[in-house]
Amino acid sequence: MKKKHIAIITPVFNDWTSFRQLVNEIDEVLAGTALEATVIAIDDSSTQSYEQSLFVTEKFRVIRRVEIIHLARNSGHQRAIAIGLSYFERGHKADHIIVMDADGEDRPSDLKTLLDQQIKTNEIVFAKRGQRKEGGAFQLFNRIYRLLFVILTGRQIPFGNFCAIPGHQLRQVVFLPEIWSHFAAGILRSGLPQSVITIDRGERYQGKSKMNFVALVMHGLSAFAVYTDILSVRMMLLTLIVIAATVVGAGVLVYIRYFTPLAIPGWATTVGFGLFMIMLQSFILLLSIAFNVLNSRTMPTYIPAKHYEDFILNVEVCYERR
Repeated sequence: MKKKHIAIITPVFNDWTSFRQLVNEIDEVLAGTALEATVIAIDDSSTQSYEQSLFVTEKFRVIRRVEIIHLARNSGHQRAIAIGLSYFERGHKADHIIVMDADGEDRPSDLKTLLDQQIKTNEIVFAKRGQRKEGGAFQLFNRIYRLLFVILTGRQIPFGNFCAIPGHQLRQVVFLPEIWSHFAAGILRSGLPQSVITIDRGERYQGKSKMNFVALVMHGLSAFAVYTDILSVRMMLLTLIVIAATVVGAGVLVYIRYFTPLAIPGWATTVGFGLFMIMLQSFILLLSIAFNVLNSRTMPTYIPAKHYEDFILNVEVCYERR
C-alpha cells in the first residue's frame, strides 16, 4: 500500500530547540500510520544560529526530509507562512499540507484529528481553539480584536494558522494575495471550501510567547487589511450618516431661529459653526477614503507564488532519509 505524503510548514524565529522537539514528536505521533512526512521550517531571519548537526543523529521512522528555508530578512509570521507554502508548491508534491507553529502550542498529537477531518470533508480544515493557555490580559485583548473584526467586517475569524490543506488546493492558496497580509483571514476571504474543528491549545515547549500587545495590534490590523474594501465602504457609509446628521441638526437650528417664536440661546452660533466644521471634516474624510480606494485599485497585486523567491536567502536540507 502506497503511503500518503504530508508536508508540515512551520515558521521558526530563534526557537531551534522547540523546533527539534516538534519534529521528534511529529515522528512519534505519526509512527505506525500509512504516512510519510516532509518538514519545512521557515527561518524568519533568526538572530540565533542553530547547530548544523541538529538532526544528524536522528533516525526518523516517518519523516523522510527536513528542510530549512533561510529568509534574507525578517518578514513576520504571516509572510513566512506564505513563503513556505509557495516554496513547497513550486517544487514539491503532497497529499496534505499542515501549517502549524513550532513552539508546541499547536500540538503534534492533534495532527491525526486534523487530517481525519480534512480527508472526510476534502476541505481546508482550521483548528478553532477550545481551552487556551494565555494570560487573562492577552485573552481580553484577543476577544476585543475578534469583536471588532465582526463589527467592522461582518465576518468571524475564530481560528488561527493551525490547519490542514488538501494537496490539490495548495496552488489556489498560494495565488491568494491576501495571505501575504494575514494567512487565516486570507483563506476566510477567499471562499475556498473550509471547515473548523475545536482543538485545545497546547503548552509552549519553553520560553514565553512573542505575541505582546504591539504584535497583537499589528496582527489584528493585518487581518483588517484583508477586508480593506469592506472597511472602506462601511467607513464611507458612517461618514455619510454623520454628514446627514449635521445637516439635519443645522436645519433644525435654522428652523427654530427663523420660523418659530422659540428663544435661541446665545451659543447657537457656536453650535452652528461646530456642526459646519464636523460636516466639512466628514466630507474631507469621505473624499480621502474614496480616493484611497480608487488608488488601491490601480496598485499591482502582490502574489506570493510569483514573488516569494525574492525573500529567500538559501535553502538547506538538514535531514534526509536514505
